Amino acid sequence: MNLPLTLAAAVVLLAPPAASAAPTLSREDFNRLAASSGVPLFWNAVPEGALRPEVLVPVGVGADLSRWVAGKGFTAEFDRAYARLIEARRLEAVRRELDQGRPAVLLSDFRDRPQAERSFVEHIAAASRIVSELYLRQKGAARYRDALAPDDAASRVLFERNQGPWCEAPKTEHDPFCSALPAFPPRKSDVYPDGLAEDAAICDALKARPDAASLLDPFTIVRAKGKSLIALPLTAAYGETMGRVASELSAAAMSLGPDEAPLKRYLTAAAGGFRTNDWSEADEAWSVMGSRNSKWYLRVGPDETGFEPCQEKAGFHLSFALIDRTSLVWQDRLLPLRQEMEDSLAALIGPPYQAQAAGFSFPDFIRIVLNDGDSRMGLGAVAGQSLPNWGKVAAQGRRRTMVMTNIGEDPDSRRMAREKARQLLDAEAMADFPEDSEPRLLGTILHEAAHNLGPDTDFRVGGKNPSEVFGGRLDGVLEELKAQTAALWYVELLRRKGLITAARAKQIYTSELAWAFGHIATGMFEASGSPKPYAQLAAIQVAGLVAEGALRFGPSDADGVERFHIDYQKLPAAVEGLMRRIGRIKATGDAAQAKAWVADSVTGPGSQRVRMEIIRERLLQFPKESYRYTVLY
Repeated sequence: MNLPLTLAAAVVLLAPPAASAAPTLSREDFNRLAASSGVPLFWNAVPEGALRPEVLVPVGVGADLSRWVAGKGFTAEFDRAYARLIEARRLEAVRRELDQGRPAVLLSDFRDRPQAERSFVEHIAAASRIVSELYLRQKGAARYRDALAPDDAASRVLFERNQGPWCEAPKTEHDPFCSALPAFPPRKSDVYPDGLAEDAAICDALKARPDAASLLDPFTIVRAKGKSLIALPLTAAYGETMGRVASELSAAAMSLGPDEAPLKRYLTAAAGGFRTNDWSEADEAWSVMGSRNSKWYLRVGPDETGFEPCQEKAGFHLSFALIDRTSLVWQDRLLPLRQEMEDSLAALIGPPYQAQAAGFSFPDFIRIVLNDGDSRMGLGAVAGQSLPNWGKVAAQGRRRTMVMTNIGEDPDSRRMAREKARQLLDAEAMADFPEDSEPRLLGTILHEAAHNLGPDTDFRVGGKNPSEVFGGRLDGVLEELKAQTAALWYVELLRRKGLITAARAKQIYTSELAWAFGHIATGMFEASGSPKPYAQLAAIQVAGLVAEGALRFGPSDADGVERFHIDYQKLPAAVEGLMRRIGRIKATGDAAQAKAWVADSVTGPGSQRVRMEIIRERLLQFPKESYRYTVLY
C-alpha cells in the first residue's frame, strides 16, 4: 500500500538541493586571509555585523575602495577576490581534516600462494571495488566524484578517505568550510528521496507513519511516487551494480576447492542475495562458517545502518580477512559459559525478560586483509562485529561474531594508546594499563558476544522490534550501551570462574575506560545531527561510574594535574547498576526513560560529570589511525 505524502503524515518534500550556499567568512578569517592572499582590504570592527561596503577599509598609503565598491554594493572584482578567500579557507579546513589522521597500511601479500588462491583473492578484491561504488551511491557521494578538481590533491584524498566530500574528523566535522568541493554540497544520502530533508524530525515522522515498517525496512530505499512515499528493494535502485558484485562472488566461489566448501556455499548464497535482495540464504550459509572449517573470513552485503541520519537502512560493505587461530583457545574457554552468561543477565534484568537459549558462537579472531564500503572508516577501524542484525539467524541467536586482531597493534598505535591514556588516568590507574593486547581483545570479545545476550536487536516488546520501539537513532545507542556495559559486567564472571586473574580484570577495566575516553573525544553527534552511538554510550557509562564513586576526577598525582582515578573496589557494583538499568529499559521498551537517561548524560546536567571538554582538549592533539589496505596477488 502506498500512503499519500501529506502534511498529516508529517513529511514535507522540499526542492532538491544541488549545493549549499558557500559559508560566510568571519571577520577574523576575512582579515587574516586577505592579508596572506594580497587582497588590500581590512574589515573594520565598527560598525559590527555582516560584511558590507561601509565596513571595508583600504590597505595602503593613498589606497581607495574604487576597485572593490561601487555605490552601495561590491564590484565583480571584489566578488572574485572574496571567492578566492572562501577557497583558501576551504583548503585550510581540508588540510586540517587530513592532519587529524595518521596513515597506517595493512599489507597482505598472496603472491607466493597457489594460483587458485590468488584467483580467489583477485575476485574478492574486484568485488570490494564494486561494493565501494555501491556504498558511495547509498551515501549520496557518487554524484560528486566527477566534480573534484584534478589538480586539488588534498581534496581528492579527503574524498577517497572519507568516501565522500564531507569531513568526519572531530575538529572539522562541524566546520562549514570543510568540504572536498567548492560547491559545499549538503550531506544527503540516496536512500531517501532527493527532496526529503534528512534530520531527526523526518526520522521521527517516518517512524510514526502507518507504513513505517515498509519505509524503514533496512533492505529498501524510499522514493517519492507522485505525492506518495514508497519503499523499493535495493535491487530496484542498484540492480546492475549489485549484479556485477554477484558475478565476482560467483567467480571467487569457482576458484575454491573442496577444502573450502562452507566458504564456497556462502559465496554462492551471497551472490544470490546481490541478485535478489533476499539475504536469508547468505545469512544461513555464513552462520555455519567459522575458524574451524575455513582459513578465510568474509562478510559482504548490506548490514550496518550508521551511514544515514535515521540509522535505519543497511549499508553495503565488504570485510575480508584471514582467520587468526589463536581465537580457538578463548572460544574453548568461553563456550561452557555461554548459557550461564545469558541466564545471569536474565536474572539481573528480571521480568518480563526471560532467558533464551544461547546458540551464538564466540568470536573468531581475524586478521583483516581488506575493508571496503561501510566497513572502511576514514579514521580508525571497527574492532569487532556481530552479524547479521536482522532475520531468522539473528532471531535464533546464531549470529557470528568476530574480533580483528591486527587493528591498533602496530608499535606506533600501541605507543600512542598508552600516551593518550596517560592524559586522563592517574598514575595508579596507569599501573594497570595493559602492555599486551589480550585485555583489549577480551573486552571486544565480551562486547560482541553481548550483542547476542539479553534483549537484542530482534527482541520484541508488544510485537515491535527495538527500532520500532525506540527509533533507529536511539536504538543504536541503547544496543551498544547494553553490549559495552555487559562487556564490563562479565569481567567479574570470568574472574570468579578462574579464567582471568584479579590483575587481568583490572587491566580489562582500565583498557575499556581508555576506549571510552577516546570515543567521548570525538563528540556526541555527527555533523548531520545523528548520535554517535559509541561516544554516547561512553558518556553514559562515565557519568554513571562517577555518580557511584567508581571514577573520581581530581588531582591524584604529584604534578597536580586533574585526572580520573579508578576505584576498582566500587567498579563491579557500579557496572552492575548500569547493566540492570539498560537491560530493563530494553526489556520493557521504556523509551521515555531511555531518552531521559541519554539526554541527561550527553547534553544535560549529568554530562558535567563526564568532563567532555577536558577529554577532547587532551586527546584531540593526537592523530587517529587512518587505515589503508594493500593487497598483492
